[in-house]
Amino acid sequence: MGGVLKYLSFRGRANRKRYWLTSLALFGIFLLSMAVTSGVSGLLPFGGVLLLPLVVGYFVAAFATAARRLHDRNKSAWWLLLLLLLPVVLSIPAELASYSDDAGFKAVAALLALIGLPFSIWAFVELGCLKGTAGPNKYGDDPLEPQVQEVFA
Repeated sequence: MGGVLKYLSFRGRANRKRYWLTSLALFGIFLLSMAVTSGVSGLLPFGGVLLLPLVVGYFVAAFATAARRLHDRNKSAWWLLLLLLLPVVLSIPAELASYSDDAGFKAVAALLALIGLPFSIWAFVELGCLKGTAGPNKYGDDPLEPQVQEVFA
């Protein structure tokens, strides 16, 4: 179980490979849990409630993975507010506009979603494409460097 719990930790560093593999695995687990829960919710009156702990666990693991990736870039996890949370908040009016007939509201909502697009692109590049800092930084050792263990300690 200790191996699974390390994916919920916000400490340490994660290189690009670990970030992508973890993100893809989390996405697959999330899709599988959604499929199972939607099947169960048809049988149980409150089956959708079963999904809540899975969704919370998914988001904690996803944010922890992104935080460790930012640590590898020698940046604080507080950057997640700008890189991930801001585009989501800016896209909420666009979702609400789909239920409205007001053309002015739809235009403003589309503009807000468009403003969030550069932040989403920045998050993709920062988290998934750019190489981490070489050598140790304030968040830990370089995950790409082999750890030397003393034999005669």
